[in-house]
Amino acid sequence: MLFSNINGINKKKIVLLPHNNPDGDALGSSLALLFYFRKLKHDVYLVSPTGYPESFQWLPGIKDIIVFSDRTQSLVKKKIINSDYVFFIDFNHLSRINNIKDFFLYSKAKKILIDHHPFAHHPFPFFFDFMFSDSTVAATSILVFRFISDMNNLDKIDKDIATCLYVGLMTDTGFFRFPSVTSETHFIAGKLIKKGINIDNIYDHLQEKYSENRLKLLSKALKKLKIIKKYRTAYTSIQASDINFYSYKQGDTEGIITYGLGVKNIVFSVFFFQEKEKYPIKISFRSKGNFDVNMFAKKHFKGGGHINAAGGMSEKNLPEAIEYFLNIIPNYYKNLMFSI
Repeated sequence: MLFSNINGINKKKIVLLPHNNPDGDALGSSLALLFYFRKLKHDVYLVSPTGYPESFQWLPGIKDIIVFSDRTQSLVKKKIINSDYVFFIDFNHLSRINNIKDFFLYSKAKKILIDHHPFAHHPFPFFFDFMFSDSTVAATSILVFRFISDMNNLDKIDKDIATCLYVGLMTDTGFFRFPSVTSETHFIAGKLIKKGINIDNIYDHLQEKYSENRLKLLSKALKKLKIIKKYRTAYTSIQASDINFYSYKQGDTEGIITYGLGVKNIVFSVFFFQEKEKYPIKISFRSKGNFDVNMFAKKHFKGGGHINAAGGMSEKNLPEAIEYFLNIIPNYYKNLMFSI
């Protein structure tokens, strides 16, 4: 019924919602759907709860994103209230869209989830009318490809849609290096390449490019890097005074967490980020092998994600958050020592 309604001749009003601070997969999936629904002649809007990293400014359609703010709040509310469908892309917890979630008190739109993250222990699955959810796939972009395929519209994937989906695949698989990569991942990548995408250009844009300030922040984080050999763990942090001093821009701390995992015998890396004074501490978790950071983040830091990549937060100040983390780690001695 969903497919026939959206695939039909009647124009529908559609809102696309990625999560806050959208990454390459969230942006790629959302922009691909934006182009796709436009091809079906629907009235479609893409709303981001926050801004996005400057490193994605080159993506096709990126200028069409409505960034939620005080200035755009009334417009976003109106679009959601009057929409026929709202797509929730690359997340499954309403906290990831900030205050936008309040607008659904007034909306009768069908709510459709497209996401590859495991569900946390909360009632939100019942919030959605339709769910395209599979936590075994490497990226939400794969589910968008499946969605288009299920509607028998693979012929509508053009170079722009393929570029956006390919970016989603690349960024959420670490350039096709993560254990989540399967034959399907490469099969879809091959299909997208046949649409004429410029792989060299995409790689060039996605390669790490460091501004002077970003390098200084990285230097600061590396100086703070602590190694706990007994627990095969590394952690570091950036505090508000650091980013104020170095003219922080969104995305400048991307990649810091990977340096801990690059240390020999380390299987667990943690990055604490205090973006603002008196602001909840954002925490990123990465692991190797079978140490499940998704469960770790859920249990201790109100977060979640994937087995080897997750995020969380703490209401404590930075020293207290780190101290709490250090007190927890001994409980995972066996898990960390025997992670393979």
